Amino acid sequence: MYAVKSQSNLTRILFLAKPFWGKLIGVSFIILLMSGISQIYPLITRSLTDLITEGKTNFLFFKNTTFVSLIILTLILRVLGSILNRLSWYSSNLLKTKLLHHLREIAYKHLLKLSIGFYNQNQSGKTMSKLTRGTGNITGIITNVGMHFLPNMITAIISIIIVSSINLPLGIASVSMFIPFFIIRRLTFKKLEKVEKKSQKTWDREYSHFWEVLTNIRLVKAFSAEKIELKKFYRTVKKLIGLRTNMEKIHNKNQLADITMEVWMTGIIAYSFYLGLIGHFTIGTVILMVQYTRMIRQPLWNLSWVFWEMKFAQIGVKDYLKILDQKIDIKEIGSPIAPTKIKGDVSFDNIWFKYPDKTGQKVFENISFQVQSGQILALVGKSGVGKSTIAHLMVRFFDPDQGHIKIDDIDLRDLPLKFLRQNIGLVSQDSHLFDTTIAENLRYGLPSATIKQMRQACKAANALEFINKLPKKLNTVIGERGVRLSGGQKQRLSIARTILKNPKILILDEATSSLDSHSEKLVQDALWKLIKGRTAIIIAHRLSTIQRADKLLVLDHKKIAEIGSHQELLDKKGLYYQLHQLQTTEPDKLKNWDITS
Repeated sequence: MYAVKSQSNLTRILFLAKPFWGKLIGVSFIILLMSGISQIYPLITRSLTDLITEGKTNFLFFKNTTFVSLIILTLILRVLGSILNRLSWYSSNLLKTKLLHHLREIAYKHLLKLSIGFYNQNQSGKTMSKLTRGTGNITGIITNVGMHFLPNMITAIISIIIVSSINLPLGIASVSMFIPFFIIRRLTFKKLEKVEKKSQKTWDREYSHFWEVLTNIRLVKAFSAEKIELKKFYRTVKKLIGLRTNMEKIHNKNQLADITMEVWMTGIIAYSFYLGLIGHFTIGTVILMVQYTRMIRQPLWNLSWVFWEMKFAQIGVKDYLKILDQKIDIKEIGSPIAPTKIKGDVSFDNIWFKYPDKTGQKVFENISFQVQSGQILALVGKSGVGKSTIAHLMVRFFDPDQGHIKIDDIDLRDLPLKFLRQNIGLVSQDSHLFDTTIAENLRYGLPSATIKQMRQACKAANALEFINKLPKKLNTVIGERGVRLSGGQKQRLSIARTILKNPKILILDEATSSLDSHSEKLVQDALWKLIKGRTAIIIAHRLSTIQRADKLLVLDHKKIAEIGSHQELLDKKGLYYQLHQLQTTEPDKLKNWDITS
C-alpha cells in the first residue's frame, strides 16, 4: 500500500499520492496555462507602449498590430484567466481534501492492524497528534510540488529565456541573484530544523496529556485538580511560545537574503533603464524587461519558499512514516484453515510467553492445560500472575513465544483472525462502549441484528428493563464509554452484545468486579445464561463463582501450581486449600489473590 522503508522520505511521500498523480498533473496543467497567460501581458504592454510612443508596433509574429486587437486580446486573456483561476481553485481544493482523507485512511487501516503491544507502548493522544500533523504536511508537500513548484519552475524558465533572448547579460544576472539567496537560507535551515523538532515533540507530549485530562475529567474534578492542569497548560504554552520566538529570531536573519535579492533586482532594473536611455531599448522594451525581471523574481522566490516549506514539512512527515513502519505482529498465514463450525475444545501446549514491552519479564514458562467443549475453567492466582494474559492469548492480542494454543486441535495461528474472534466472546471488567446509541453498540456483536434480535438479547442479559425506561430506548445515546449508564447497566449491555455475537467460546475477565450486590446478581444471572452450552474460561474474584467451574487452574510463579475440580483441590490440601481456609480466618488476605468469599 505504501512505499518501503528503504526509500527516501520524499519518494515515499510521492508514492503515497500515486492514486492522485493524474489529477495532480491536471491541476498543474491548468496552473501552467495561467502562468503562460501571465507571460503574454508584458508583451501586450510593450506593444501598447510602443504604439503610443512610436506610432506603430508588432506583436510576436503579427506586423502592424492595432490598438483594438491588443485590447480585445487582453480582454479574452483576462476572462480566460479568471475561468482557469476558478477551475484551479476548485480542482486543487477537492484534490487536497481527497488526498488528506486518503492518507488518513492509510494510517487508520494500518493502526487497526497493529497489535495491542503497540498501544501498550504508545499514547493514543500522541499518536493522533503525529498522524494529524503528518497527513497535513504530506498533503502540503504534494500540493506544493504539483501546484506551485513545477508551474513556478516552468514560469521562471520561460521568463529567463525571453529576457536572455532580448539581452543575455540581463538573463544571467536574473538567475545569479538567487545564488546568495539560497546560500543564506541554507545556513539558517539547520538551526530552524532543531527548534522545529523540539517544538513538535513538546506539542505531541502535551497534546497527549491534555487528551488524557479530558478522558479522565471526572478524576480531575473529584480531586479539584483544575488549577494544577491549567498550570501545566500555561507552562506548555510558555515553552511553545519561547520556541516560536527562537524560530522567528532565526527567520529574522533570513531577511538578509531578501534584502540581497531586492538590491540585486534593483540593479537589474536600473541597468534596463540605462539601456533605454542610451537607445538600446525602446520604452516598451524597458517596461517589458522590468516586468519580466519581476516575473522571474516571484516564481524563483516561490520556488525557494516551496523548497524550504517542503523541508520543514518532512520533519513532521517522519513521525507519520514511522507509524506506517510499525511492524504488524499478529498476521494471518497465506492460506488459513476456516472450519465451517467449531466444537470449542481449547488446549494450551507448552506455552512460554513474555510481553514485548516488558523486556525479560516472563509471564509463563511451559504451561499446558486443556478445556473440553462445554466445560467451564476458572483461573485462580495473585494479581499479575497472568490470568488476563491467557484471555489475551486466546483472542490473539499476542502470540506465545513458544508452544501452541489450539481450538479443536487447530493452532490459532492457522485460523483466519476474523473467524477466530467471531467464535470467541470476551466480557471484561471494562465494558468498552462507544458514544453512540445502544443499538449501534449492540450491533458490534452482530452488524445485521434486527430490533427484535437486540431486544431478545437484552432481555436475556437482564438489560431490557432499564432500556425500556430510557427516553429513546434502543436509540438512546449513552455517552463516551457509556458514561450515562451505571456500571451494572454497562456490563449487561456488554453481555447482550456478546449474546448477539453467539460465540462458541466465552472468556469472562473479572466481568462482575466492582459492582454493587444488586447489579452483580443481575449480571451473574445473565452470565450463567450466556455460559450455558459454551466453553468458558472464567477469571473471577469470588470463590462462589469459581466453585461452579468444572475445573480450576491455580497459577503461581509463571507455572500451573494446581489443576482440578473444587473438591479435588480441597482434598489435595495445597495452595487452593490454603486460600479456601483463609475465607473464614483471614479474609482480608484474599484480596491479594483477587479472591473474596
